[in-house]
Amino acid sequence: STLIKAIAGVYQPDDGSRITLDGQTFGRLSPDQARAFGIQVIYQDLSLFPNLTVAENIAFEHNLRGLLGWHRPARLRRAAERLLQALSFNLDLDKRVAALPIAQRQQVAICRALVAEARLVIMDEPTASLTRTEVNQLLRTVDYLKAQGICVVFVSHRLDEVLEISDRVTVIRDGNKVGTWPAAE
Repeated sequence: STLIKAIAGVYQPDDGSRITLDGQTFGRLSPDQARAFGIQVIYQDLSLFPNLTVAENIAFEHNLRGLLGWHRPARLRRAAERLLQALSFNLDLDKRVAALPIAQRQQVAICRALVAEARLVIMDEPTASLTRTEVNQLLRTVDYLKAQGICVVFVSHRLDEVLEISDRVTVIRDGNKVGTWPAAE
């Protein structure tokens, strides 16, 4: 959790720490720098706005930057519909997020990350509250993201799920890297 927040610029790492992105090395990142590099985090609590609709949640960050604007609901809807179709998510764009089950809320969070042009999506314990069927759908989504060239960091204690979708596995214990191995090993 601390490592995720350091990568996202929420926490500032200790001196001597470094983050390398696109060949550039940083001692620290601000949240704005992390977003500019396409880093998006889907926290375990999902950080959604329950009183907003699915469409409003998906486009929230862009609305803050004025890219889609609340005054352009048709454009917002078309972009969200295309994204839902590409991901095979069956979500009602007009439904309030508060009325959605956890798996669909997670889908909204994934869509929001992709609308923000994510190049690195970090998922923190994404399967903790999901049924096996929902886990399978999430793992298919991760495979889709990988096929689109989006890097996914999947933080989990469930080794079977990690091995199912991973190319490489890095083990971190007590804040220290134990090692990185090909998932097949």
